[in-house]
Amino acid sequence: MVDVSIVEEDEKYIKAELDGIPLSIANGIRRFTMNEVPVMAVEEILIIENTSAMHNEVLAHRISLIPFISDIDRYVAQEECTCGSRLGCERCVVRYVLRAEARDEPVTVYSRDIIPEDANTTVKPVSPKIPIVKLAPGQRLEMELYVRVGRGRKNAKWQAAISSLYEKDGEPGKRILYIESIGFLPPRRILKEAVNIFKKKVQELDEKIKRELEG
Repeated sequence: MVDVSIVEEDEKYIKAELDGIPLSIANGIRRFTMNEVPVMAVEEILIIENTSAMHNEVLAHRISLIPFISDIDRYVAQEECTCGSRLGCERCVVRYVLRAEARDEPVTVYSRDIIPEDANTTVKPVSPKIPIVKLAPGQRLEMELYVRVGRGRKNAKWQAAISSLYEKDGEPGKRILYIESIGFLPPRRILKEAVNIFKKKVQELDEKIKRELEG
């Protein structure tokens, strides 16, 4: 008998009890929550001006690690989009600008200073309070950011969650799958997406094996 039940959940994490599910399958789902669930992060940055003390490469890397609340129902990965444009379209990219200047006093630039071109977009940093860089008087920053869909297997900045799998004490065959969302998606949605992706890959494998045997 196979059974799955949610034993604990809030807006940040979820615990699911897996009963009768082989370890290989349970661990596969765990890995998919981290590596295969699509989420959105800054993939490309055009630096127009940067007179801060932070080098362009370091600044770009720091910004790319900011998690964004992701709308994976509307947006798709660039390689899955039919637009064929390197810059992307309204289905595969969300554009932002970041402008900041320190005049007479030092200024700390935060994630809330990242402004979308489309004011109605739901894709935004998970927190407005993430510090990016500190500008000294007279320093300026201006750049364009391109947020796209990606997966953790491509780069850690797209890792949707931190997950673990462990045996339930005193109950052989029962395991607890713990999923802690980084903020891109609700933990329940991460679990659902991971299961759906796992199912799709199994179906694809089954079809390939059937074609090979029939050939």
